[in-house]
Amino acid sequence: MVERRILHIIPVDAPGERIERVRRYLHGLAHGGTQVDVMALPGGPSDLEYHIDGHRAVSMVIDRLTGRELSYDGILVGCFYDPGVRELREALDVPVMGVGEGSMLVASCLGHRFSILVGRRKWIPKMSDNALRYGFDRRIASWRPVGVTVKLLHEDPKGTYNTLLEAGRAAVRDDGAEVIILGCAAMEDTAGQLQQELGCPVVDPVAAGFKVIETLADLRVRLNLSTSKLYDYESRGEGEEV
Repeated sequence: MVERRILHIIPVDAPGERIERVRRYLHGLAHGGTQVDVMALPGGPSDLEYHIDGHRAVSMVIDRLTGRELSYDGILVGCFYDPGVRELREALDVPVMGVGEGSMLVASCLGHRFSILVGRRKWIPKMSDNALRYGFDRRIASWRPVGVTVKLLHEDPKGTYNTLLEAGRAAVRDDGAEVIILGCAAMEDTAGQLQQELGCPVVDPVAAGFKVIETLADLRVRLNLSTSKLYDYESRGEGEEV
């Protein structure tokens, strides 16, 4: 029996193989009664490393999810930039979570300070702005870039793992990190092994974000708790001019 329905959005033009791999991964994490659907953006950008591509992806997501009835109890945006989360919270009546915010929420419960491993220095300003808005900036021990693009994350997982391990060790040793967050949804299949080698919790943002939105979806179904429509996320009233 389905008790809660969650939509996971991969906000890029992801191949079918990746969509199915993510769907299987999330299904394995889900509690009984949780239905998981995965949506990508055919014709969209291949990654969101540049602001202009992020803008296009957000527009595509909004076009696909707003102005129609949705049968979901929670929406998860699968990019560490959390693109479109605020817009969707304003437009939709169900909880919306980004994997960036979700992973910081989880990490803050597992240790006093955490470090975030990211691909490139370019990623840090937008992500750190988000952390400041979420209230987590004082909990961050460091941002550690590893000099790897999203494309390379997919193409060279073994080489990427070695650079992440080196950066994680430096974050623990030099920055005082008690928890490590992988700062990209494309850093797949690395958290478990890194955790063993580093000796501290390593948070996979997709897994963390999913478990947070699953909880929020359950709270919506059972207690009718959802996004506040006062002030920041107030929705445009029907018939109001754009």
